[in-house]
Amino acid sequence: MQLKHWGARLALGLIFVAAALACRTSDVFLAQATTVPTRTPRPTFTPLPPPTDTPEPTATVAPTRTPTRRPTLRPTARPPTAIPPPPAATQPPLPQYRYKSANKGCEHSGQTFIQGTIYDRAGNHVNGVQIVMSGAPDGAIADQKNSGDDGDGFYSMIVNAYGASPGQSRWVWVVENGKRASDIVQFDFNNLNENNPASCFRGFVDFVQQY
Repeated sequence: MQLKHWGARLALGLIFVAAALACRTSDVFLAQATTVPTRTPRPTFTPLPPPTDTPEPTATVAPTRTPTRRPTLRPTARPPTAIPPPPAATQPPLPQYRYKSANKGCEHSGQTFIQGTIYDRAGNHVNGVQIVMSGAPDGAIADQKNSGDDGDGFYSMIVNAYGASPGQSRWVWVVENGKRASDIVQFDFNNLNENNPASCFRGFVDFVQQY
């Protein structure tokens, strides 16, 4: 009998514990259901201030330097410079020799000789001028003549009066006051016949005064 009573009490106790647990569970659930979740506030958006146009730095223009005009220098009056007189005209040097050979030639003839005429600067015949002939340039004189002895201003010196002088040469020039007064002219004689233009029997040369 007591065991039943104890069993009833145990069952009643268990019911009571179960009811208490159920009630507690209900309270927890109700508490959870009625609790409003706390909302985390979002950060407030703070708008950025509008961009401010920063003015670009203005280039500083260096002040233009106004050039100072220099005073115009007036030339100092100077005494006139004396103009030197023109240099005296210089005379060209005189030729080395007073006479110069001209019109040289040689041709066929019946004998061998040298002749010519002496002229002044105006082209007139000149008499009394000494012409010499030699077997070498500036060599010993073999013959000499004065112009005018054989005609007006004319001279003639014979090498061979009887024909040709093949292989022989003669040189002639003018002598004045015992010194040579002209260039020396050479003649080379040969024995070519008259039909050969290179035939040389009669040599001729004139001399012309230079001053």
